[in-house]
Amino acid sequence: MLLLVISCMLTLVFAIGCTSETKDLGFITNTSLSTIQTQRDNLQALLNSSKYGTAPGTYPENSKDILTKEIKSLDELIDNLKAGGSISKEALAETVTGVNQAIDQFKDSRLYNLSEQARSYANMLKAKAKQFDVLLKDDTKWGNHKGQYPIDSKQYLESAIAALNSLVENILSGSITNMTQELYDDAMQSADQAMQKVEDTKWQEDNIVWNLFVDGNNGGYIDFGYSPDYVKFGPDGQQAFTIELWVNITEYVTESGQDNSSFLSTMTKKDYYSGWRAQDRKKGLLRTMVAHWEDSGPSNAKEWEPGWKKEDNWTMNRWTHYAFLFRDQGLPGFDTPTDVKCYSMIDGQRQGEIIRVGEPWRTYISDNCIKYQVHMTGFCSLDDDGNRHEAFSGYIKKIRIWKTNRSEDQVRNDYLGLSTDVTADNPDLVAAWDFEKKGNKPTATEFKDLTGRHNASLKGSFKWVESSEVPQN
Repeated sequence: MLLLVISCMLTLVFAIGCTSETKDLGFITNTSLSTIQTQRDNLQALLNSSKYGTAPGTYPENSKDILTKEIKSLDELIDNLKAGGSISKEALAETVTGVNQAIDQFKDSRLYNLSEQARSYANMLKAKAKQFDVLLKDDTKWGNHKGQYPIDSKQYLESAIAALNSLVENILSGSITNMTQELYDDAMQSADQAMQKVEDTKWQEDNIVWNLFVDGNNGGYIDFGYSPDYVKFGPDGQQAFTIELWVNITEYVTESGQDNSSFLSTMTKKDYYSGWRAQDRKKGLLRTMVAHWEDSGPSNAKEWEPGWKKEDNWTMNRWTHYAFLFRDQGLPGFDTPTDVKCYSMIDGQRQGEIIRVGEPWRTYISDNCIKYQVHMTGFCSLDDDGNRHEAFSGYIKKIRIWKTNRSEDQVRNDYLGLSTDVTADNPDLVAAWDFEKKGNKPTATEFKDLTGRHNASLKGSFKWVESSEVPQN
């Protein structure tokens, strides 16, 4: 055992190694040697395959020195590595850069075998291609902001660069033996036309999709004001409604003792439960709380909380389409349609608990929401004193409140973006806000809904975020 320890210590001293670190060093050395050998082989192949002389398209004899000098330097490096030497990553990168520079210098030497006029044309064409290439690689020039060019417009410059470089290569190789002013002018005109196409696409205003972020955990929320439309959906005992929205939670409720993150809420407990509230009780437990009569009379107001939970598919840091369907007289599509009053749909699919209650008195309650003119709020709910609670931070968009139970096909189309009936003149649409704006960054804090009948006010901490920066999955 002692001899083994001494042996390992000795090999460490001589950098031959018993440890994983020295094995890694050996791997790096072998990789570096392979890289340099490949570079050396490429130079040698270029040296051997090129034509030399004084005719256009050939290389001057003394151009060989450019490559042979670089090959000699690489040979020295290769011999050193084979003898146990090493090279840093930085030095290896410099070596590769030196090889590329030598290749460029060698290829440019063909210019010396051209006429002065042809050389001038080639240089000006290369300069134009370089100018386009610099613009193409300048990320600040491309995007969807005002004054930027659309990413798709890069194709015009890419085509122009390819055409310019192709003409230069034909000049240098001798394929074009009579480079004229007319050929040059045509090439530059085509290049300028390509640049004009790019200029014509420059955004005159922002072309960005903005999503509304509300920091509910730090005082932000949406106040939709009071309207009986938000809570009253027909005669008592015959009400039907659907709540739809897209939600993306970045931080659940953080207030001690509170565990519901309220998306939208109209609910009050003054006198007794009335209204509805859509929420997430952490880790993807989506549900809508609905006030209803528990006993005949009707009497004894309670709340239903049918929910859907799937912990591997939370609403956190992802867009989730949530819909809640309710009908006092029962939802269609069941063997006993009169007793299934509500269920949820997640991302276009029915999910969670199906509430089967056949008693006719188990119907939705909205009266105290109207009596006390309770405001509908987003990103929080209101307690009996009108104070915010059960807030969360994140995004909501495409809020839809319907005074009917939507069909499952309609909800699925809403999820897929195929709906055509979200219109101001749809009599079943109570209210609709998108909170997703395309164009310049929004600055307003007041937003009319699609129907023009309702107003939403942004309160506290909020901001508009480019959709490309919003978590998607």
